[in-house]
Amino acid sequence: MGGIVAQNIALARHNEDQRPRTLVILVATCLVAISCSSATPQPGSETDSSVGSEREFKVEEVLSDLWNPRGVGIDKDGALVVAEAGLGEDAEEHILRTGRVTRFFDRNSDGDFSDDGEAERRLDHLISFNSVNKYETGRDEVSGASDVLVHTDGRIFFSLDGGIGDTGGNFTLIELAENGSLVREIQQDSNMTGIGFAPDQLSIYATQSTFNQLIEISLFGHPSREIATFDRLTSGQQAVPAGLGVDPRTGDILVALFSGVARAEGLACRFVSAVMCDGRYLPLIPTDSKIVRVDPRTGESSDEITGLTAAVDVAVDSRGNVFTVEMAADHAQLFHQGVDLFSSDIQALHGGYLRYSGRVAMYPSDGGPERVLAAGLDEPTNITIGPDGALYVSTGQGTPGRPIPGPNGRTAIVGKIIRITGY
Repeated sequence: MGGIVAQNIALARHNEDQRPRTLVILVATCLVAISCSSATPQPGSETDSSVGSEREFKVEEVLSDLWNPRGVGIDKDGALVVAEAGLGEDAEEHILRTGRVTRFFDRNSDGDFSDDGEAERRLDHLISFNSVNKYETGRDEVSGASDVLVHTDGRIFFSLDGGIGDTGGNFTLIELAENGSLVREIQQDSNMTGIGFAPDQLSIYATQSTFNQLIEISLFGHPSREIATFDRLTSGQQAVPAGLGVDPRTGDILVALFSGVARAEGLACRFVSAVMCDGRYLPLIPTDSKIVRVDPRTGESSDEITGLTAAVDVAVDSRGNVFTVEMAADHAQLFHQGVDLFSSDIQALHGGYLRYSGRVAMYPSDGGPERVLAAGLDEPTNITIGPDGALYVSTGQGTPGRPIPGPNGRTAIVGKIIRITGY
């Protein structure tokens, strides 16, 4: 396995060096007068359309051929700082680990970040693993570098999920200087899927999905503080908090509750056939996911948006508009234990979640109807709002290059960052 992984890493790095430096622009027209909430996104669709007054917005690819892009931070120069979880190789040798943090700067002002000389590595050889075999989930889910923040003084913070082993977990909040040099590592007792600055940037809020908690991490050495523990969801499954966003108007924390596996019984059976309602574990229950609003001072929480599926991240802008990312519309085609995801003859399976069924939606602050800004996305995971209001969304979760069913037939997983503007 080590030789196969090394060959795949070398091939991926060669392909990265040789890839075309072109920008693919997808222009979408959104007709936004009525609610899109009743429409189910179909694999392969690019954006929502509904009847009403016409408003044009643009969805464009600004980065491609990434290795599981996750969090995106934006520095004072407008550069993107991107955390990549890697190939999921679970390598013991440090040199073979593929997670990384990179700064991408649009030097020629052409609107993308893919040209020669626009990538500046900040840190690499970070641990990367896949839960399909490490935790025997059957789902092609790559973990490692998770979310990233850029402080107003230029420092970079990112969360690293090193997994759980025989001696316990390895979960770290890492601080880098503006030039990428390592400042310190702050150990935690659970993974930090989502992180966000407190309004004064003196502490960082973090979701701990394994503990179903929201915590506050001091940047001055004080012990971490538990803010809230989330209750189980509609079908009895764990909440599994994922991404978070801080409301700049109120300081409240909005948290995406992704939802965990549920036993196929009772309410969990409402989306499956009777023959499957036999007590097996279901990876995902559609509509059980939600966004909650948490008061960081009291820990009190309330439902903000319900009826979502696999809500994986959330963001709030200065006007109070809420943006959600749903990773997939349902589960599909789990892998068997021991599968080699790097095999050249592996079947083109979804591998846990329905590919090309993710979406990004906006919930206006005035209480207007939901607006779907992009649909038919391939497993989006993170969203960031730029200073100009542009949305940056990471897509392509899973083993890079693995064949999957696409909207037009067999295709492969490609990590990308898309930008949504004009909404």
